[in-house]
Amino acid sequence: MGISVKDVKKQLDQFSETNQKPKLLVIGYRTYSALMSEDKFADRVVKDNKDQLIRYYKGIEIKVVTEKHYFEVQ
Repeated sequence: MGISVKDVKKQLDQFSETNQKPKLLVIGYRTYSALMSEDKFADRVVKDNKDQLIRYYKGIEIKVVTEKHYFEVQ
């Protein structure tokens, strides 16, 4: 699964068109690794101040799952 930052933005935009705000990005660990290698994505990922294991992309929490190649907006 070759997902890029453009694909992430596109899916976030599609989700927003339904008048809902994305709350969670569920990402497979290999997909997350590939996205983190792109500067446009990695520059927008920030750690939570209270829990260093929690990450956010543009204010949306990221949940990394054990499935290799997976991406979903919730």
